[in-house]
Amino acid sequence: MSGSLEGFTIAAPPSGNPEKQLIVYGSLVPGGLNHFLLADLPGTWEQCFIRGRMGEYWGFRTFRYDPAGPEHPAWLLTSPALPGILPDLDDFEGEAYERRIIPARVNGGWVRAQVYAGKYVD
Repeated sequence: MSGSLEGFTIAAPPSGNPEKQLIVYGSLVPGGLNHFLLADLPGTWEQCFIRGRMGEYWGFRTFRYDPAGPEHPAWLLTSPALPGILPDLDDFEGEAYERRIIPARVNGGWVRAQVYAGKYVD
């Protein structure tokens, strides 16, 4: 079975539950300045790849999804506890970021996951 997801050609429909998956690429990555906000969540971390544009806003990395854009490495957190902390993460990220669901390539497959996309990308 073959299909398309916002410009990606995929072999099968993306798997996973976006409500329990978060892509991080900036200060929330393992070892990052603000990773402590996610460090205690039960779950798994996997490297993944996302397409779009990376930039910077007030000294912080930003990302804007673009299916035709270059591929960037990121991290995928899968955690059953994620939905419970999303309101706090939304407050932390502030108005410069919006939470969206995008495709990510991980371990040879595709998932749909949430990401904080920057509203302003230089």
